[in-house]
Amino acid sequence: MAIAAIKTSAFRNAVSCLHRQVSQEMWQDLWPKLPVWEIPVTSITNGVHLLTWLSGDLAQLYDQYLQPDWRERYQDPKIWDLIQDIPNAELWEAHRRRKRALVSFVRERVLTSAVARKASAAEQRRLSEVLEPDAFTIGFARRFATYKRATLLFRDIDRLKRLLTNREMPVQVVIAGKAHPKDLPGKTLIREIVHLSRDPEISKHIVFLEDYGIEVARELIQGVDLWLNNPRRGEEACGTSGMKAGVNGVLNLSIFDGWFDEAFEVSGGWAIGDREAYSEDQDEIHARAIYSILENEIVPMYFGDREEDVPEEWVLRVKRSLMHLSPQFNSQRMVSEYMTQLYEPAHQAFLDVSQNGFAPARARARWNDDVNKVWNSVAFVELGPGPEASVITGKPIPLRAVVSLAGLSPKDVRVEAVVGRISVNGNLEETQVLTLPAVEQRGDDYVFMKEFVPHQTGRLGYSLRVSPNHYDDPLTRPCNSLLKWGVD
Repeated sequence: MAIAAIKTSAFRNAVSCLHRQVSQEMWQDLWPKLPVWEIPVTSITNGVHLLTWLSGDLAQLYDQYLQPDWRERYQDPKIWDLIQDIPNAELWEAHRRRKRALVSFVRERVLTSAVARKASAAEQRRLSEVLEPDAFTIGFARRFATYKRATLLFRDIDRLKRLLTNREMPVQVVIAGKAHPKDLPGKTLIREIVHLSRDPEISKHIVFLEDYGIEVARELIQGVDLWLNNPRRGEEACGTSGMKAGVNGVLNLSIFDGWFDEAFEVSGGWAIGDREAYSEDQDEIHARAIYSILENEIVPMYFGDREEDVPEEWVLRVKRSLMHLSPQFNSQRMVSEYMTQLYEPAHQAFLDVSQNGFAPARARARWNDDVNKVWNSVAFVELGPGPEASVITGKPIPLRAVVSLAGLSPKDVRVEAVVGRISVNGNLEETQVLTLPAVEQRGDDYVFMKEFVPHQTGRLGYSLRVSPNHYDDPLTRPCNSLLKWGVD
């Protein structure tokens, strides 16, 4: 069904920049002669509805310190510059109120659940005392698909216990989520976490919330201190829970995956691992990294260097998260990009092709038949000359090809040069595509030529190709479209 949809769609989009790269690799067989980076899949990163997920305490602060119309203009980055004017103490107290509310919410919810299942009096008493408002609180809530690696934090139980039970810097974890009814591995992960949460040593430091839904999500993303996200890189298409946390001033600790791969540098948060493809040995490496970052950076920063009980460095990171994530990772920006980049162009294309009872569509079908009949005879007659070993900035380089069109006209084809720097392994990188116009006719042969002015010195290379001129936007290039390279 996915292939059928791709073949019959004018545009195809992924939901984050990294997801675009993954999708291009997944579907490159549908455009077998194109380089992976040219596979016609674009990306529009997801966003969350800011006014729905924003805590009321933060909204009150914004009413006081931001522009009066911030609710209508929150896509404007300049609106968020005024975050700097919010006193650290007021911002910190707003977060502490949400955190106290979270502790009350969790205690009430787990106690209600315990009463419903007729838990013992001792169990009910324990659950009524879980979590502490002053402890550093980590949140983890999402679908319990195995690729999200929900139990990565529990890989070294002894080390985790030392982290959670540190009397000077106590830590606690709130976990919520659901698994698909038929996802046995996912349900096994939940069972392991619930079992661990009953360990007497840490039973007040780890809580699993049942019946995960919007209400639970809202309390968590507004009230915890840190949002943990550790999927296998390349398998989380985008993810939005970290966005919801980030726009509430909850800092992220995440793998470079999905939306966070784009946001890390401005998020105020921390990254686990590097921007490299997932391999099984990374489970252990990433687990150790989580412990190390928590022990040596995050938790000490949260509890240390306080001025009037406000962790100054922590609050500066919170402000960075609010300033940069709020205007960028919201659904209004997302919908606007869908409209301008995809929906409106697709709608206009439909209007164009439906004129005069779809006469343009029938004309295009006849043209496609004509091109297909002669395409095997279309060929490069002459290529070159190639650039010298080294090029000089600002000096024009002629890109030239002679192509036999087998009776087609120059307007029926698109002759292009893919130009780039030659890497150490001989591949082209930092590439760009230039269209060569026809400048001379020689019977059925045509000379296509254009001068290219490089802006960098170094080893330069290019490849020439010809394709039917059957699309106006590279993103609408048809699947299995005809294409010949000069080196074929």
